[in-house]
Amino acid sequence: MNNKSNNMNGSDPHSNIEHLNSIVDMESSTPPESVPLSRLDMSHSASSRDASAPTTPDQRQPQRIPGSGATQSPRGQPRINTYDSDEPVLIDNLPQQNSTQAPRHSEDDDLERGGQEISLTLTEPEGSFPGLTTDEATTKLIDVANLALSEYHTGSTNMDNFVRYLTSFSSIATIVAILCLLVFYIYGRINSSPTQGRLIGTIVEVAILAGIFIWNAYLNRREMKLRGREVRDRVKGIIMELETIRYQAGQELKIPSIPSVSTVRVVRSGIVKTLPSNLIVKGDMIEMVFGDVAPCKVLCMISRHYMEHGNHHHLQNGDTHHHGRYLHPHQDQYHQFLEKPHSSSRHRDTSPHIREFLLLRKETFQPSLFGIPMSDEMQKRHEELQGRYTFEVLETPLERILETALDPIPRPKSLILKQLLIINNVILFRVLLVIVLLAFAINLLRYVLKEVIQLGNATQGVEQLLVLPVYAALPLLPLSLPTLLQISKAFTNATILVLFNTLQISKTEYEDEKDVDEFDVEAPPPTKNVNIARREVWTRFWRLLLRWGDSGQDFDDGLTRSTNLVESLGGITVICSIDKEGTIATAFPEVEQVLVATENEETVVLDVLEDELSPNGLRFEDKDWETYIQSLKPIGLNQLLNTKCGSLSAFRRIDDHRKCNTLHFHSRTRAAQQTCLCRLGKEIGFTNEALYPFTLQKEIFCYHPNLPTAQMTFGKLTNFEIPTMLSTIYHEKAGNSHMVLTDGHVECVVECCSEYWDGAGLQELNDVMLKKISDFYQTAVVNDLQCVAYAYRPISTEQDSAIPPLDTATPQIITLTNRVVDEDDKDGDKFSGSDKSNGPSNRDDDAHSIDDEIERRLRARERSRAMSANHMPDPVNIVIRIGDASDLEEDSIQPGTSIEDSAVSATKMDAAPLQRWRKLREMELSEDPETVTALEAPMNETEFCKDAIQGQIFLGMATLAHQPKTNVCDFIEDLGLAGIRFVYFSPASERESKAFADRLGLETDWNSCILLSSASDPFGASSGYLESYDIKAQLPRGIENIRPHLETTDDIPLHVSLFAECGNEAAVDMIKIFQDYGEVVCCIGSSLNSENVAAFAKADISVGMEPIRMHSNPESRSAFSLAAKINSLPCGLTMHSETSLYALTQVVREARRLLNSQRQGAVFMIASLMSISLLMLVSYCFLLPQAMTGYHILWLMWIIIPLLILSFFFSPHEPDTMTMMPSKNMSPLRDLPRFIFYFLARFILPIVMCVFVFLYSLRIYDGKEGYHFLFNSFGAGTPWLEWSSDKQWALLYSQNYTLVLWVWYMVCMSGTFMSRTLSVRAFAPWRNRVWIGACAACLALQFVFCVISLFRGPHRVQDVPWWLFVLSFLWPVVFLPVQELVKARDLKECVRAQKLAKLEFNTKLGMHSPL
Repeated sequence: MNNKSNNMNGSDPHSNIEHLNSIVDMESSTPPESVPLSRLDMSHSASSRDASAPTTPDQRQPQRIPGSGATQSPRGQPRINTYDSDEPVLIDNLPQQNSTQAPRHSEDDDLERGGQEISLTLTEPEGSFPGLTTDEATTKLIDVANLALSEYHTGSTNMDNFVRYLTSFSSIATIVAILCLLVFYIYGRINSSPTQGRLIGTIVEVAILAGIFIWNAYLNRREMKLRGREVRDRVKGIIMELETIRYQAGQELKIPSIPSVSTVRVVRSGIVKTLPSNLIVKGDMIEMVFGDVAPCKVLCMISRHYMEHGNHHHLQNGDTHHHGRYLHPHQDQYHQFLEKPHSSSRHRDTSPHIREFLLLRKETFQPSLFGIPMSDEMQKRHEELQGRYTFEVLETPLERILETALDPIPRPKSLILKQLLIINNVILFRVLLVIVLLAFAINLLRYVLKEVIQLGNATQGVEQLLVLPVYAALPLLPLSLPTLLQISKAFTNATILVLFNTLQISKTEYEDEKDVDEFDVEAPPPTKNVNIARREVWTRFWRLLLRWGDSGQDFDDGLTRSTNLVESLGGITVICSIDKEGTIATAFPEVEQVLVATENEETVVLDVLEDELSPNGLRFEDKDWETYIQSLKPIGLNQLLNTKCGSLSAFRRIDDHRKCNTLHFHSRTRAAQQTCLCRLGKEIGFTNEALYPFTLQKEIFCYHPNLPTAQMTFGKLTNFEIPTMLSTIYHEKAGNSHMVLTDGHVECVVECCSEYWDGAGLQELNDVMLKKISDFYQTAVVNDLQCVAYAYRPISTEQDSAIPPLDTATPQIITLTNRVVDEDDKDGDKFSGSDKSNGPSNRDDDAHSIDDEIERRLRARERSRAMSANHMPDPVNIVIRIGDASDLEEDSIQPGTSIEDSAVSATKMDAAPLQRWRKLREMELSEDPETVTALEAPMNETEFCKDAIQGQIFLGMATLAHQPKTNVCDFIEDLGLAGIRFVYFSPASERESKAFADRLGLETDWNSCILLSSASDPFGASSGYLESYDIKAQLPRGIENIRPHLETTDDIPLHVSLFAECGNEAAVDMIKIFQDYGEVVCCIGSSLNSENVAAFAKADISVGMEPIRMHSNPESRSAFSLAAKINSLPCGLTMHSETSLYALTQVVREARRLLNSQRQGAVFMIASLMSISLLMLVSYCFLLPQAMTGYHILWLMWIIIPLLILSFFFSPHEPDTMTMMPSKNMSPLRDLPRFIFYFLARFILPIVMCVFVFLYSLRIYDGKEGYHFLFNSFGAGTPWLEWSSDKQWALLYSQNYTLVLWVWYMVCMSGTFMSRTLSVRAFAPWRNRVWIGACAACLALQFVFCVISLFRGPHRVQDVPWWLFVLSFLWPVVFLPVQELVKARDLKECVRAQKLAKLEFNTKLGMHSPL
């Protein structure tokens, strides 16, 4: 560059320092006064209509078109009113007012207007499509939902379930028991003399058993029906909600463009609205921009527009060239454009065929859809459409979602259910048969040898051979189990649901328990000290217990049956995350680093940290950051002016939020370009007063559709991006000057820059600085960071013709062209610029086009350098010195070491973009600047905008990343201590996935990442593993190779926490593999991502998480909350966006406690009932009558035992609840002989004492001389059906004594069953007050039962000697120590099993792993 142009006006650039210091107060330490930017308020000032930008005829108020939903623009083109609550207010024909504005009434006027609709007028081509009305679309949604419900079936009918219940072994055994008792009753009524009182008890037992049988049949039918109707009832509830929100047009705000939020822009009645993608229907018209992913099969309406309006530039089959580098990823397979006869008679003869541009679901809308490269006609059409293409929806996404959610394939059975089924089968098919056969054999011998041969009484055969075996087997029948399961499930589910809702509502912090050291490695996760409303728990309990009909209104009750809510939560072994943004990471990326240039061609990177204690919510980590304040000032100004977020409103913004501009409505942008960094600008030091003088004049949206980029990786393919940038022209009122502020994609911004700012002056953007920018950019990309570049340019206003009249209301769309010829394009056929036509290449035309671009760029550069210093808009006190331009020496800078992309083999990133930038610099330097003259004629608005964005000054870059949410890293660490493996399914490439996994705290060394993309995937999969140790380990590649690897090699895929290059289908398949190998999988993901439904439906338990806040305004949340409910149909729980993941660990902790209580209660119940059978069997061995009658056994089964075991649910937490390794959902019952030994050891002493008391009581009340104690002759010589009243009362007294004693023993033993391994001293049962009450109730009820039974008895209790009462009631002192010895023995086995489980959990060395 030449020094001659540096001071063209002869003014000192330092002359305006004092004036600029008065504009910017960089030393303000107090929080700035909140005053709005004038450009954001509806009452905008007229500073945009000053002398520099006079009102033109093109800026007149648009006229309404009669009979249409559009307005007529001054240029004669109809406009569609676009109502987007997340679109900003742009200046459009606003009244002339003073620039001083009143403070806003709310900080969220721009981002959270709720139902208020903000109008933005956009130019649309002639013949725009009005789309469906809201009522029509809602009616279609309801019809689709009703059709899905009508086609839904559970796979089995009520009759099938009833037949299955009747043919079950327990039902058959119950029927046989009823028949045996009924036969005995009939036989006894005929042959008894005198009448035997126990016959009345027998008919009562028959009636009770018949009622229980019918009740269990009802419960079985009800359970099967409710299990099959849970999701169906949810769909009905959604239909009801669809009908209620039919006329609600509120929009959800603060929606970033992230994969976890599926949104589309739908044209409804000519109004464009942002809606969730699952609420669109067939026939809808949607707007898509380059980079959008098709929510379903859609058809571009360009061809139809041409058909209807007679445009002769038809897109014939020869228009598309497939020789370029920008082939659509699915073009070869899917884009076989449909050719069909023209439907318009107007063109039927002249144009028989028209191409239809079709996109299938999950395909990305790319420029290659219209040809490679795009034709001039399509480029022109793109500018007319402002990048917004209309597509017709050809299918309703809700249909696919409901088909997946209503999948009749059940989830895997829970571990405790499998254990109960196995125990039930063991008891029924083994123990019960053994008990029945033994009882029958003993009584057969007694009947034959004693009654028939010795005494000659054949009448006792019916009772001894039929009734006594039935009484011995009756406790083993699962008569009360279905009812107890219903009660326990209803209570445990109600507890979990109320706790989860309470945790989400509570504002208290999660804290460690008082006796836990937070620095202890083995410390359990922190909990929130909340008090659960018992009344709410009981209300929810009764609602769940008594539910029968439609429950669509109870969406929050969770899928308690189909997901086995408590059992699944308590048994979770794997928690997999299928989303990142908004779930485990922030929805908006947070600024992490800022790169600025310094003197001597150096750069510095400043780290930025989120800090809630900072006034602006963030701070610079470097203490000397103010040293670079001169370099940071222009970046801070850019960040504050290029947003309309209300940052100068009455309240401070410390939360992440979205830029309120419309760039993302014209081209798909990454979340980094949409994230507002106004907080960083405030942290740099800007005050409100510094921004008041600036008025927005024009927004310029630039996009680069044909920018040469490296080969797409698997992860990048799903996030295809057209490089874009936003340039804004601002007018500074005090100095009457203009400037351009730019931020956007690095490659776009750098190509439009010729100098850079080093904090002291302007420097040539030479090869050295380009290399530093490129290295920083590429390193950031492969480390899962997003970059935003910043640029600046002052505009000279010496001549009135320099700035034409600007239409402030309408943004200018500019397509950046490719001016660099690919070196590999030796034939000249692969020139990728958009100016190239579809015909044969013409090298002379190409060269002429390049020369024009060079000349225009140099003119723009000279105008920027020849500006007047007195009028230079320098609001940040930047003293811009134009230094000497040093000539670049060829070969002075060696090309830097290129960085290999993690998924592209042998592709050097130095070729893009550094090599292209070098060529651009060479092209610019090839011309002599002095030969360039100023424009002689004034430019129009479009030419001016194209010139304004060139020749800018590069200011710096900022990297942003989706940081893990608060407590997420600690949450993952605590999961490992709880034996739960956290798994992240990443769609990105290996290196990017590992970068994010490293932020999460996951291991990223050997055997830490598996690629689930197939090596033969033609759609951008990487070539394989990068690290040598991964290659040596021979990790499987592709989801199709996981099962063979597990079967033949090792189980490393089950121990890995990171799966890269993972699509939605691969994630579902991997979840199924986890389940097949015994893992209990909990899936967490975004409830606004419609692609998550399949994974939600496959996992054992799913948690739908709101990625964005959706409950700020009841009217504005209707559409998005409804969409979240639709996607969360298979989810057992739904979580708000601000809820900490520690809520999930606390729910898991509570579920484990409840599950342990349920398991221990089931064990106690089974053992107690088996002890009754054993008691009966032992009494038969001593030739005694039955120790308990049938109604005694039923009393214990339905009253006493349920009271005791249900009180277990109120036990306190065990200290090691969240440090125990959960059992896998396979091999559910091991070491059965050991548990049988434990049962005999714990119950043999109580059984012996009960038999002794029963035997001794019979002896006392019989009163017969010569009574044999062991094998007594009670009733000997008299048939049982002929017993006298005294003998009947003697038997009844003895049975009641035995019954009371057994209840007393079970009450004492129940306290030892609350904890499986902890002793009574370590886990005091009396801390459970409900259990104390249950014990007292059992003893009281049993006392009342005995009093009623013996009310008219002839005998006295005093007849029993006192020592028998003392001995029997103090007997627990003898057998309770045995309980502790057995538990101590079991504890050793559990510790050993836990050590093995932890060793297996923490070991991931496979067969080929390096050491």
